[in-house]
Amino acid sequence: MKTIEFKPDGKPTIITPVLSPADVAARNDVLLEVLPLLFHKLKNKLTPILGYTQMLMARGSDEFARERLARIERNTAELSDELNVLKDYVLPGACRREPTDIAGLLESMAPEWQGIATAARARVVLELDPALPALELNPCRLRVLLLNLADNAASALQAKAPASGEIRVSARAEGNSLTLRVRDNGRGMDDEEMALAWTPFYSNFPGHAGLGLVLCEKIIADHGAACAVSSCAGEFSCFEIAFPPAAAGMNAKHRSQS
Repeated sequence: MKTIEFKPDGKPTIITPVLSPADVAARNDVLLEVLPLLFHKLKNKLTPILGYTQMLMARGSDEFARERLARIERNTAELSDELNVLKDYVLPGACRREPTDIAGLLESMAPEWQGIATAARARVVLELDPALPALELNPCRLRVLLLNLADNAASALQAKAPASGEIRVSARAEGNSLTLRVRDNGRGMDDEEMALAWTPFYSNFPGHAGLGLVLCEKIIADHGAACAVSSCAGEFSCFEIAFPPAAAGMNAKHRSQS
């Protein structure tokens, strides 16, 4: 097991949300009304920010300023990726997949993990199984999924402020399938909060729109995966996502290309 740690300057109950067809239709109706307007407004704001940032970087020589402009550029590009996921949700289409190196993807997100560790004043620990299978996934959507879950975990830690806060992100193999887990030792959730967690625009955290888990649910469903949530109020929350086994011959093909 490979472990990477990013440092900062109750008994679980498995709950699987079950929605009636009417609930699903109502949720989609609300999202389809709101998200197109949200997408266009935010995209129109981000485009000039990215453009002006790149212009200032090209003209500036102050390394301190250039470093921070590069951070703005990176964060703006990441927000743009999230908006592309929103666009895909509003305009349904195939979830484009490709052979994905999960360990490499998680390690490439080191700047994001460090940013979360610093903001939450907590450790972020990656645990990567060396036997991770190669699966057909959408890397962009997977990043959005993980960052949304980690952002919620960071908010839970900020709300509790434990003596030793931790967000643990693990990826492990189970046969030809993959299980991702995001666990924190923050404020946790009681039964009522867990029942409402997947509801659009519901959030217990200031500044959150309540769409993060809605997007996560869509991304999980698009990959044919399943999510189990366990939590204990005042102690922890854990999201565990199980992806279906790789298609026959997929791992052999990936190894031959490595």
